[in-house]
Amino acid sequence: MATIPTDPAETLAALEASDRFLIQQVFRPVANEYRISVPAHGSTDEGTPLLFVKQKRLKVKEDIRFRVAVDEERHLFMIKARTVFEFRGRHDVFDEHGAKIGALEKAFRKSLFRSHWIVRDELGEQLFEAHEASWPIALLRRFADLLPFDLLGLLTWLPFNFVLVRDGQKVATYTRVLGKLRDRYVLELGPELAGVDKRLVLAFAVALDALQDR
Repeated sequence: MATIPTDPAETLAALEASDRFLIQQVFRPVANEYRISVPAHGSTDEGTPLLFVKQKRLKVKEDIRFRVAVDEERHLFMIKARTVFEFRGRHDVFDEHGAKIGALEKAFRKSLFRSHWIVRDELGEQLFEAHEASWPIALLRRFADLLPFDLLGLLTWLPFNFVLVRDGQKVATYTRVLGKLRDRYVLELGPELAGVDKRLVLAFAVALDALQDR
């Protein structure tokens, strides 16, 4: 088994060198946890973990931290809600020193029929946006949300697959791996996202699972 890098600079270099990531949910009874790895080419199996992600338990302001070791208290970067019980879907991303590197925003008006997010840099400039890949599945999911718990209500378990768009062009995909008990997603980035901070892209990928229904 490959050695897990625990040096922050080494981890950041590994993130910047990759354009394909696997986000694996880890079962915990109270809060979400994830592992982020770089899978082998063409594989959807987990590779050597690069980041361990923990959602702080019972926090009134959403707090999700990305660490280089599972029991490491220090974090490499984090997601933080702007306000207590953030209802407008606005979350900032900070580096290990507390400097803002970007922001994640859920576009609620556009999300009425298909979930829609916007990712911005530290100055507030839009880097890319993302929406559910399938109109039919998005509409089926919303129809299922209106039903009592019955057979049709199982439609709520349809996977969230997203397309990332920049300047009107598809630049990445975020796809759930089917047949797994826990959520597992493959994030594939195109060359059009070169220069975009990978920490911000991975924060967004985790937010899609951890914060999607907020």
